[in-house]
Amino acid sequence: MLPDEILLQVCRYLHNGDVLYSFFGLNSRLNQTITFYRQHVSLHRTFYMQFTHIFSIILPQIASSIRSLVIFELESPSFLTSFQNNLLYHSLEKLTLVNWTDEKLILFIDKLHGMKYFHKLTIQALDLTDSIKNLNLLQTILGANDNCLTYVSFDHECDPFTLPDDEVYQRNFPNIIRLDIELQTTKDFFQLNHLIPNVEQLHTTFKRPWIRILENQQRFSFLKELYVYAMSWFSSFDDLKTLIHSSPIIENISLVLVSHDYSMTNGQRVLSLLPNWIKKFDYSICYQPSNTDDEFDPISIINSWKSIPIAYSISENDKRIFLHTISYQSNRLALRSLFNKNMSTILNSQIYRNVRHVHIYDTITLAETFGIIRHCRQIIDLIISIRTLPPRAEDPPKTTVILPYLNRLDFLSIQGTPPDSHCIEKILLIAPNLAAFSIDFDCLHKLLIDDDQSLMLFYLLHRRILILCLRFENTMIRNLTDEHIHCIARIFSGVNHICFDFRYSPIKIENHMISIILNYFPKLMVLSIYGQLSDDFHLNKKHLKEYLVKQSTGRLTDINRFEIDRGNERVKIWM
Repeated sequence: MLPDEILLQVCRYLHNGDVLYSFFGLNSRLNQTITFYRQHVSLHRTFYMQFTHIFSIILPQIASSIRSLVIFELESPSFLTSFQNNLLYHSLEKLTLVNWTDEKLILFIDKLHGMKYFHKLTIQALDLTDSIKNLNLLQTILGANDNCLTYVSFDHECDPFTLPDDEVYQRNFPNIIRLDIELQTTKDFFQLNHLIPNVEQLHTTFKRPWIRILENQQRFSFLKELYVYAMSWFSSFDDLKTLIHSSPIIENISLVLVSHDYSMTNGQRVLSLLPNWIKKFDYSICYQPSNTDDEFDPISIINSWKSIPIAYSISENDKRIFLHTISYQSNRLALRSLFNKNMSTILNSQIYRNVRHVHIYDTITLAETFGIIRHCRQIIDLIISIRTLPPRAEDPPKTTVILPYLNRLDFLSIQGTPPDSHCIEKILLIAPNLAAFSIDFDCLHKLLIDDDQSLMLFYLLHRRILILCLRFENTMIRNLTDEHIHCIARIFSGVNHICFDFRYSPIKIENHMISIILNYFPKLMVLSIYGQLSDDFHLNKKHLKEYLVKQSTGRLTDINRFEIDRGNERVKIWM
């Protein structure tokens, strides 16, 4: 009896799978009302049996109307079968694959054929292994759907590709017009020219040290737009020159770099590299000297940019400058925390309105990150890396930084143990939609055993957090006990996804550990554990299922009502 407008308002609070599971098939009017949810399908955050019902009963009825589809790796066995008949998805335009490994991905991509509207493939958080050559995988992806793709995107959480320079590239893909990709070095960047000769838009990240490249390197003939994000390693003025000259018809350039090269901060020298036909140039540089005796003249640097508007923040003590053209165009911002002291004091500044992903590093306290966070009102995820550094000189007392509401913030990661861990509460208070939380075990354990900790912090963690990731890197404990898990579950009993990461810990994955976790978290949909398997771990999936059913206190009742995905150093259970 409710009008469509109210029903659609209700649907905004539900996940896509919940909408389909609850409303589809009740009557023709509701089927029409939820048209959007039938055209754009993501079954993430559904229980295993709920997914099975949607996949087997509902999906065959709506497959022909699906325009965009998101598939997580846990769902891959089911979709691998259904995509063998691609006529089911003949209206598909965009496919997004999340958290896949290269072994599964290359098998799945090989099934994509005959979909004439399917032109965009997005891959998120791809895990590359040594079992498949990077080049073979990339060629398979670029040639998916019978070479009909025009846009392939790897997000910044994907592992970077390495492309050999001693390989004869016998295949190329003139169909690719835009590519977003994570690469190891600049050498791999120019190897792309052999694969995608017609590319017009290229967005890339470099994850490893720059390899010296020659300016007369073969150039991209049709490239008009180049975005480069290289904050992991130091670039030089020669590298900058080579990138800008990578295409004879380049029109739009966006570069986010870090450097020891002082000339990279000189506006006159940088702008002199640009050809006359450039339409848009966005530039960001974090400069830090290679030693304390290097030249550093902030006034001269700023004056060299008089011909173009810039924003900047200077750290005089260690001769660093963060400088960029206005406004900052990249959706990622990685910044040393000390730069917060001299950033714009205008609270409603729109300089960083495009930023969605923020990483603040070399941080001693959480409080000193607030001067940066307050400028990034549209962020979706926030990573704060705590580092033990020598004590800093005390600054004169300043007015407490007031954080704006961060309505879009969904994910918070705190790496290390901050001395002012109570400030986590301040972030939770201004992020009403924060649902995913990643934290070192030692930091969380310190919070949970602190009798003086605010009860409001625990209340907010309990109410907000639905996805929890615990890292055990350099942890002080050698075994994860029943008491540890019980202590965590008292606060996070409502989480539906939980991850234990033991990859950098001596702790091994054991059968009884899994059963204890399942028993303590009654609302759990997915349990992911990464690390070394113990010697007594059941290698047979059926035996492991039977063991978990036997050890479960009513949580698991039938081996057919949950699924297990296992690799060499991972176990995932979907309930």
